[in-house]
Amino acid sequence: MILGIEGVSCVGKTTLAAQLAPHLNRPAVIPCYYHASPDPTLLPAPEPFTAEHQLANIAQFLDIEDLRLARARQALAEGRDVILDRTVDTLLAHAHAVGRMHGFDCDDQARRLVTSRPVAMPDLTIVLTADSDVLARRARLRKGMPTIFYDRHFSEHFNSYLAHPLAPAVVLLDAAKGSLDDLTARALDHVHRHQAAQHRPSPALGRHPLKEAS
Repeated sequence: MILGIEGVSCVGKTTLAAQLAPHLNRPAVIPCYYHASPDPTLLPAPEPFTAEHQLANIAQFLDIEDLRLARARQALAEGRDVILDRTVDTLLAHAHAVGRMHGFDCDDQARRLVTSRPVAMPDLTIVLTADSDVLARRARLRKGMPTIFYDRHFSEHFNSYLAHPLAPAVVLLDAAKGSLDDLTARALDHVHRHQAAQHRPSPALGRHPLKEAS
């Protein structure tokens, strides 16, 4: 299966991916766009102020998605599971949040841009959430973390987009509730229930569920 892990920065996506990996089938853990980029210093600033700049940023990140897609395809060809640390829904959630904060709306254009390209689409996405105070405390431990990534309004808009994502199946989990072992157990429960409910092969990489339904 392809499992996506989503949420704003500092919510614990990478940590949960590492916790889940031993419980899946030799999974390939594909890093977020920043760490998958050949040169992260060339990535655009996280807070564009116009729709045009935001769409140009998405196009740049979709080039990185091509690299992630290739790794996901290779893993699936080898009979392995895939864990995506962020999914293409991150790009749309970010565009939605920044647009709401700066008075522009490029949601429809962004969605068309993303769905026009082959992408690694998860079978199940786990969205992690946490209180803004928790995120701010964690962010202070990360040198150079842009403040927008733990801004309360950004987080609210980011998560509101994830109520209607591209991913066909989404589960929200409070990352600050209970211990890490508790969170891992809750996530695994949803993974196992999703796997048990599936009686067909996973959606083909590069084919978006909306296209399949048309």
